[in-house]
Amino acid sequence: MSICVVFVCNKAYINKFEYTLNKLRTKGKYDKDITLVVGDDYKNNIDELKEKYNIDVVYFPEITFSDEWLNTFKKLKRRWGSKIFQYHKLNIFTEYFKKWDYIFYLDCGIHICEDISPILKLCKKNKLLAHSDAYPKYERKLSCQFYSNIKDIYAQLNKEYDLTCDYFQTTIMLFSTEIITNDLFDKLLYLSKKYPISLLNDQSIIALYFTNIEKKWEQIELQNNEICYYDYMRRSAKPYIMHKFCTPGPHPWYEACKT
Repeated sequence: MSICVVFVCNKAYINKFEYTLNKLRTKGKYDKDITLVVGDDYKNNIDELKEKYNIDVVYFPEITFSDEWLNTFKKLKRRWGSKIFQYHKLNIFTEYFKKWDYIFYLDCGIHICEDISPILKLCKKNKLLAHSDAYPKYERKLSCQFYSNIKDIYAQLNKEYDLTCDYFQTTIMLFSTEIITNDLFDKLLYLSKKYPISLLNDQSIIALYFTNIEKKWEQIELQNNEICYYDYMRRSAKPYIMHKFCTPGPHPWYEACKT
């Protein structure tokens, strides 16, 4: 079984990438393939990045949007209004990554505290494993990932898809490259441009696709008897392999979600 840990980064997040990469190799005890996906701001620095970090680096051109789309985006976005680069994450679903059997995507800035091998053993054929964003109370549904302010677009979205289902975070994703088809990126991009009302940019679209169109998502296991594998924030007294935030509390976007 071949596996690759994948990051997506621009210059604004390079320090967070370096932090997580270091933790991955030291605390995480990971010594297999790593790929960094970059955009236009690192287009001319591929070889430099490869040498500096001793990893694979792949460039994809940044996604462009129409003026109409951008106007809708800017009108609705709050905290994430300046983070269009997050859509660059869609590139991890291109055929470039089919050279591996499994991809373990990690957000830059993830805290890695222990050996990640128990998580890698969770790999499942033809599935995408990720953590429910509504955990542990499951009060939020996929609908909260889209703004309803633009009523005609939201009504069309709600008519076509089930927005009452559970959905997942794209903070970490462990998936079989069997789910990657030659047009998967195009389909995700089409949805992104058709529905410029996503609350969390790439996450809303990826969650929509893999819960409604190709139902490949399954909840990733969160712990065994000794250790917690992953959570968005620490909730247990047990040690953690990895988590996004250090302190307990509501999701930082929860208030925006309710507006």
